[in-house]
Amino acid sequence: MGFYISSLSRTDIRCVKPPSTTQQARRYQTAPNYNYKWTDVHYEASRGNVEKLRTLLLTSGKEQVDQKDYYGKTPLYWAAYKGQKSSLMLLLKHGANVNSQCKHGSTPLHAAVGLFPECALVLIQHGADVDLPDIWGVTPMYLAACSGQIECIQLLVKAGAKITYKNKKTGEAPKQLASKMALISWIESFQKEPRSLKHICRKGIRDALGPSRITALHTFDIPLCLKEYLMFKDLQLQDSPQAGIPRTPNEGC
Repeated sequence: MGFYISSLSRTDIRCVKPPSTTQQARRYQTAPNYNYKWTDVHYEASRGNVEKLRTLLLTSGKEQVDQKDYYGKTPLYWAAYKGQKSSLMLLLKHGANVNSQCKHGSTPLHAAVGLFPECALVLIQHGADVDLPDIWGVTPMYLAACSGQIECIQLLVKAGAKITYKNKKTGEAPKQLASKMALISWIESFQKEPRSLKHICRKGIRDALGPSRITALHTFDIPLCLKEYLMFKDLQLQDSPQAGIPRTPNEGC
């Protein structure tokens, strides 16, 4: 359903030994192969082979950019899952659906928030729905909280996500948070803080524009600074210790 426990858990995936020098490598999971209805676009996107991916997209057009595999996952989902930021940006440039859901309701943002804040930022700036749950009621905020991903929690809050770490269907908090009481305390205290009028207006405009908000915003005859604000260009990752407590977001919220 989420980043770590997915529909791949019972599949016969290829055993590719990842690098062993980083935290990301230790939590690495290989992707399925062509037996699961992968296309060449899925393959190159998941591996960050940008030049090959660009060639494929130029020759196939829109036909394969949102092509789904056996699990209903698009090349954008797998690029997010593997932390391939360059692939993400190229797929989005070619019109990939940022909110495409797989059979279990997960989106590319679900795939990114557990481990890759930079990919999460790109997806949010391109219109990812920050509150969209999967079929189990799991939201991106829930997954980020499970993983203790402070940077992703900050991004989601700034993008207007509902501040909760509980499952939408069961109302339960993830067991992984049992040892992160300080983080829970921060989330709960921030829930009591009112959002700024500027933030409420931005979120209201983006919500009113719907899924095509990014395309629409490009056509608006408004000052560039306002257009960029509505497109979340002010969002950025903050340098905060992974084990610490996130700073209260600034007035950009």
